Amino acid sequence: MICTRSPAKDFSGVFLLVVLLVFSGCAPPGHSSSGSSPAMRSGNGRLSLFLNLKEARGPDLEMRIREIELLSDSGSWQPLTAGVVTVRSGTIGDGQVFVARSSLAPGYYLRLRVTLASASLRQAMDEQIPLVPETSVVEVGIPAPLYIGKGDSRSLFLSWDVQASLVERTGFTPVFQLAPRLKNLIADVAYVACPDIDTVFMIRTDKNRVLDSLGVAGGPTYLFRAPYVPAENLYALTPEDLGVKRIAAAANRVVETYRLSMSGKPTHMALGPAGRRAYLIDRKRGNILRMDLQSGNVDLRARLGYGPVYILYMKKWNLLAVSFSLSQTVVLVDPEQLSPVRTISTSVRPEGLAVWKDRLLYIAESGSNTVLQYDLVQGRIVRRIPVGFSPRRILALDNMIYVTDYGSKSISMLRPGQLGVTRAISLSGRPLELVDVPNRKLIYVGNEDHQSITIIDPVTMKSLGSIQLGARPAGIAVMN
Repeated sequence: MICTRSPAKDFSGVFLLVVLLVFSGCAPPGHSSSGSSPAMRSGNGRLSLFLNLKEARGPDLEMRIREIELLSDSGSWQPLTAGVVTVRSGTIGDGQVFVARSSLAPGYYLRLRVTLASASLRQAMDEQIPLVPETSVVEVGIPAPLYIGKGDSRSLFLSWDVQASLVERTGFTPVFQLAPRLKNLIADVAYVACPDIDTVFMIRTDKNRVLDSLGVAGGPTYLFRAPYVPAENLYALTPEDLGVKRIAAAANRVVETYRLSMSGKPTHMALGPAGRRAYLIDRKRGNILRMDLQSGNVDLRARLGYGPVYILYMKKWNLLAVSFSLSQTVVLVDPEQLSPVRTISTSVRPEGLAVWKDRLLYIAESGSNTVLQYDLVQGRIVRRIPVGFSPRRILALDNMIYVTDYGSKSISMLRPGQLGVTRAISLSGRPLELVDVPNRKLIYVGNEDHQSITIIDPVTMKSLGSIQLGARPAGIAVMN
């Protein structure tokens, strides 16, 4: 719905119209669920609701949910949805779907209530048989009272028993159960930053499902795993509050915030030798900053060029590689002095960087739809490889190079040594960040349009499905 207003004929009409607009608001157009990220009210927290099936196989049921609410410890029911939500078991299978998200006042929440609008049984040729709900309201107790504090971002997981919900072929009584909160995992977990909702989601890589979430203020964009003990530490770049936050994965909380003294905004970050220093770039000012992660102090800064976009630490060479979109160069930088060592001329708008076997540096040339291959040993450009439209990020594995073609909604796959694209995987939305999930032999790709993670099988070179987040994903880090 788009809010409009007709001209007011007198002051009373104007006053009434203003009152109606203030108290009713404008409902967002588009999807019928509350999947769009709500604005966080001052002092509130967030709650996201996900749904999976108790059994992956069963009848294909569709239900339209009029409202989902949470019972607070004050005795009031707080809405999670802003409109009708449609859920179909036949499209979920053994996966998980995002259902709703809302801003909630701090406090304990005790029960969840689902109000049903209608239900149907889907059959072959897309035939729908209406079902008769035996009850329109179902309440489910939360296993342990859920506390939501200021700035929190919590998640609940609803399990739907589809077979038990179908009563004698034409009757319907939805059967739900809220899953108890899992003990925090620190292995086989992927962490995904969602800057628009100040949230980091945790994904079980063995099941490809969201298992928990964490509120991280400042719009977290990139996540980095500390390579030294304690290994469960993560660092999050939070540009909106000019900070870097240390997250204790085992405790599932932010334990320290380091503030940056700068007039611009940090756009990307890399961890240096042994993960004891962070290197940050400021695209607006053209600066690179070095931060001591033990103290949180910025102990060195330098101005290297215009429009730095991406920074990568190359361990074997003990060098930083920084791409500069405006000057169309990649500069290799000494991490101790922040002084340039070598400059590589590129084509239009270089962005993402990756190193293959410590020898070949791959550079995504976003403006020319090519990937530049540079030999670090010989110090020369080897070749340019045409890929899809607007390549932006690169992942280099032992036998394949993966490139996210942001403009053509695809993944280009390159074999080192070959002159062209080995295969292109078409996606349904624009991909950006990507990461290897080695223990599961998978690749996770952030899909901005569908607010999800696309799962790629590198063996079959196909998409296996997606993990819904209900928010735009940014940086991804994996704990093995």
